[in-house]
Amino acid sequence: MRTIEKGRGYFRGTHKGATIEIERDMTHHRRAFYIIVRWTDGGALYDGWAPESVRTMAQAKREARAGAMLDVAAKAPAEAA
Repeated sequence: MRTIEKGRGYFRGTHKGATIEIERDMTHHRRAFYIIVRWTDGGALYDGWAPESVRTMAQAKREARAGAMLDVAAKAPAEAA
């Protein structure tokens, strides 16, 4: 994951062609993370609140990659019998 910009409670970067933006909402009672992942054509791969179990920025980055399925290996189609 390449970092473009980061600050307290904020991250913007790229991973495998997608742009990832994460913002921590400190006003929310659980200090939730809002994640936006967009592909190069602008299509949203993930746009929403991270699960309540996500408590750190590192966890939010992992959730962004997993939720947008950026680390899923491409599988070859099954061979015809």
